[in-house]
Amino acid sequence: MKTKALLVGLLIFLLFILFNVPKNFSSLLPVFQLTEKPTVISKGSYGNTITVDLTFGKEDIEQFVTDIQAPYPHFFIGIEWIERSEEIIEVMKEKNIPISLLGKNGATYIESPTLFEQEVERFEQAIGERPLWFRSMDYEFPIELQKKAWEQKVNLLSSSKYWSDKVPSLEKGDILTIPLHQEERVDIQQLKKFVQSKEIITIEQNIFGLKVKTKTYPE
Repeated sequence: MKTKALLVGLLIFLLFILFNVPKNFSSLLPVFQLTEKPTVISKGSYGNTITVDLTFGKEDIEQFVTDIQAPYPHFFIGIEWIERSEEIIEVMKEKNIPISLLGKNGATYIESPTLFEQEVERFEQAIGERPLWFRSMDYEFPIELQKKAWEQKVNLLSSSKYWSDKVPSLEKGDILTIPLHQEERVDIQQLKKFVQSKEIITIEQNIFGLKVKTKTYPE
């Protein structure tokens, strides 16, 4: 009798979990800290992740964002671009394109001790949630910045490969950065073809090997 009651209880619990799984993958991943002390992640283990550093452009970016289909690259965007590009940001949010915060050069956060908190607050106001990931413009993360991010529960991401003059070959676990700045910029059409030709996974999938299947139920 006890065994039967235990099985019934377990079944009820599993049904509760099944019907309360969030519809969007991102909602399964609240802000987290991956280690027991501040650190910078630069590579995963399970596949390839494409990240885009964005500080400049409008019409070409809008077309690119409109055209691309999932799985999406992960955008790291400067706060000034975010604040002056509300319409494009809305398209990205509607398509669930992942957006994180691209900051200034690492040394700037030593010179301006409150800058990181200010950028995180501006990001939250513009996007509606705090950034899960942060990257400095020059990929320098001084210990002062690492501590600030740790306090704010924001994870720091570098990358293992960088697209400069040519497309780099990717190995398992690589996190690729693609620049879209005024002074350094990959051709948008080439970028679109590259993204569509690759099997890419999210940062979290690359680090943890997560595979999440969800259903979309009619309202």
